[in-house]
Amino acid sequence: MNKYLVCLLFYPSGTFQLLVFNGEMVRQIEKDSSFAAPFPVTSYNFQLWTVVLVLLLVLGLGMMLHAIFSRTRNKKKLKEAIEERISQISSTEEPFRKAWDSFQDGLLLSNEQGEIIAINPSLLKMADVSTNYHKIGNIKYLFKDSQSFDIFQSLVKSGLEEVGGKRFSIELKIDFKAGAKDVELFVTTIDSDYKDKKLIFSAFRDVSVKRGNEQEEQEEKEKAKEANQLKTSFLSNMSHEIRTPLNGILGSTANIILRNSHNPELVAQLEIIIQSGERLLHTINNILDMSRIEANKMEIILEEVNINDFLSKTLLPLKSLAITKGLLITAKYESKPFIANIDKRYFELIINNIVGNAIKYSDNGLIEVKLKKDKGYLYLCVQDKGIGISEEYINKLFNPFEQESVGYDREFEGSGLGLTITKNLIDLLSGEITIKSQKGKGTIVNVILPLKENV
Repeated sequence: MNKYLVCLLFYPSGTFQLLVFNGEMVRQIEKDSSFAAPFPVTSYNFQLWTVVLVLLLVLGLGMMLHAIFSRTRNKKKLKEAIEERISQISSTEEPFRKAWDSFQDGLLLSNEQGEIIAINPSLLKMADVSTNYHKIGNIKYLFKDSQSFDIFQSLVKSGLEEVGGKRFSIELKIDFKAGAKDVELFVTTIDSDYKDKKLIFSAFRDVSVKRGNEQEEQEEKEKAKEANQLKTSFLSNMSHEIRTPLNGILGSTANIILRNSHNPELVAQLEIIIQSGERLLHTINNILDMSRIEANKMEIILEEVNINDFLSKTLLPLKSLAITKGLLITAKYESKPFIANIDKRYFELIINNIVGNAIKYSDNGLIEVKLKKDKGYLYLCVQDKGIGISEEYINKLFNPFEQESVGYDREFEGSGLGLTITKNLIDLLSGEITIKSQKGKGTIVNVILPLKENV
């Protein structure tokens, strides 16, 4: 009977009886059926259970819809996040991929068994293999034969073991499919495993052309060296052949002047011969010195010298030459006499060239020579009131055969080698030279030389 009570929940309030059928036909209801005792049904039961049931249904439906919407929304967000991440990775990866593909050296990422993870076009071109190998192949396809591959693998393995798996580089000859190439190889391991196998990064630089160029450069250097030696030998022999008779001419001319001092006209002509001969001798000596410098045959021979006394003696003939032009040379020693080791030949040549230029390019005034010693260095300063040097030419002072006045009508004689030789000698002595000049107002030359003092 309880199963029928559920149906009554949906009826309005009132008193009801439960009819029980004893037969099958409805028309027999009055005689064959009986009624149970009456029972009341109030609207209270109807309203409460109905409301509770509806609320439960609505709540369940809402929860179900919420779950469906939340799942859909989360799925959409997850999809968007994945797409954004993929886009970020692609945008970050693109520059590296382009750099990898455009790199001139061959690049290879492989595992210990030689399986190719990534390979760039430069290495494929270097080995002359198909571009399909970088997807499915092994690095053994890069080599001429299996023996060449085994040698390479053994070398990489032993090299990494020696450096503890960090990195090493070596130059070797590799037999690629395209032929043997001289390669500079760089190898290192990557701190990441790929399918439980250690990754190895290798870079291949083709140095075949470089070595060929180096060999050519070496051959050119050897030829240039031989040419310099030949030139030096030639100039040395020629200078000897020229200076010997020239010294004879100068000596004989000087002797004739002494014997004919009473004949001013003859003496004047003979003095022209001596001046021309000395000029030629000076030019020959400069050319010979320059050739020795270029051939690196200038040796430093240090001697104990009283620097102040040596400078004074070196200036004596220069002072005489200056007097003939109406010039005066003064020497100022700003340090007490001191002894130091110096190459007398080179120091004398430096003084002669610098002071000689001051005399040559001055018509009047005073030439000041200053000397001092300070903290193991010798300081020499030569200042004149001559014609000076233009700003355009001052950067060319140390170039060989350069002179500010050129051509057959130039005002001053000389080969243009004096300052070039001076600069090379000062460099040979590990010193410095600086020149300051102003056109029409004179020139200042400063020389600094390191000294090895004994006292």
